[in-house]
Amino acid sequence: MQIVIAGGGPGGAVCARTLAKAGHRAILIEASRSSDKPCAGGLPSMLFEHYAIPDLLVKQRTSGVIFQAPSGLRIHAEFPEGQYIATVNRHEFDSHLRWAAEDAGAIQVDGRVLGYDEKGNKLLVRYRGPDGNVRTTEADYLIGADGAHSRVARQTMGELLPMVIGIQEVIEPVPDRMQVLGNNCLFNYSPAVSPDFYGWIFPKGEQVSVGIGTRLENRTKLQTLLNRMKEMHSDLLEGGKSIKRNGALIPSGQYKEHGLRRVLLVGDAAGFVLSASGEGIYFAMRSGEIAAEAIVAFGEKRSDILVSKYTDMVNREISPIFNYFSKIERITYKSTVNREVFVRLTKDKFMARKILSAFSTKIRYRTPFFKKIAVMFELLAIRLNVALTVSRHPDFGK
Repeated sequence: MQIVIAGGGPGGAVCARTLAKAGHRAILIEASRSSDKPCAGGLPSMLFEHYAIPDLLVKQRTSGVIFQAPSGLRIHAEFPEGQYIATVNRHEFDSHLRWAAEDAGAIQVDGRVLGYDEKGNKLLVRYRGPDGNVRTTEADYLIGADGAHSRVARQTMGELLPMVIGIQEVIEPVPDRMQVLGNNCLFNYSPAVSPDFYGWIFPKGEQVSVGIGTRLENRTKLQTLLNRMKEMHSDLLEGGKSIKRNGALIPSGQYKEHGLRRVLLVGDAAGFVLSASGEGIYFAMRSGEIAAEAIVAFGEKRSDILVSKYTDMVNREISPIFNYFSKIERITYKSTVNREVFVRLTKDKFMARKILSAFSTKIRYRTPFFKKIAVMFELLAIRLNVALTVSRHPDFGK
């Protein structure tokens, strides 16, 4: 079979590599191989194990997280042994994945997929090459891995998903201040830096990525929110040199089915991004791999059930993770008090381990019954303390 993959990011590259290794002709069409996608570049430790990512791509491994509450309280939590979040440069990381696909036999083509036409049991895929000319190529299947602005998803599903937006700045801080941050990433839950989600600082070797995410209706406030984030963490960032600033749209929500007929959607194009955190690289890679596995299993003889099988396969693995984080999101961001309570709850070593493991391994640890009771009482005590003391301070959450 010949499969065209629109987009050479992590999802498209892994999909192409998996298909090529299975003996199929995978054509990977990517428009901008030299670009560096706006992204903090934080990857969970389990991704490195599953995809054998070489250490030379890692800029820094973070062994812990600093949670900052709206009151300014900072709580430090360590990842369980062997777990971490590693930061990478997206240009280097994506290039490595495309080279791995090419080594497996995939064909790389420079161009941007514009759309497709159905012709019997085939698709005629249109793409514009670097010379500006529009070309077509035939395909048995098309993979939409062309990001949040996916042309493939728009044509296939009739509309794009709702979006949230993020902005980040890469800063080269004063070396002494980097030592203060250490091997930790930082999450700021103050509504002053994000009325909807949170702000972050990710160390990347000699640089840090500082950013915030918010809903699309707050896009005019992005620069103000980012500046507030930088001011709030001037102890880490003051005197640093700004290298670049960029932003990106992030899909929020997913389609009921992840494709239609002979088209499958993966990664951002399918909405596999945690809107609360912006994490999408692992989900892009895994959904791309599952899409390839579905085509290998059902593509030749049962094309009629391919989309439903792919949807079932990806939902079975990914949906529980999304549901878990969506639940945290709904509760945590409901109010400033809830944000404060969430951060203070991370003082509990079991809860901190549970939350951080969900990030780094995607494993959701069950809470024993007696621990649930203990956590309920702990939550009530924290909430009462916050309501009676912290929340009454005039600067709370500002």
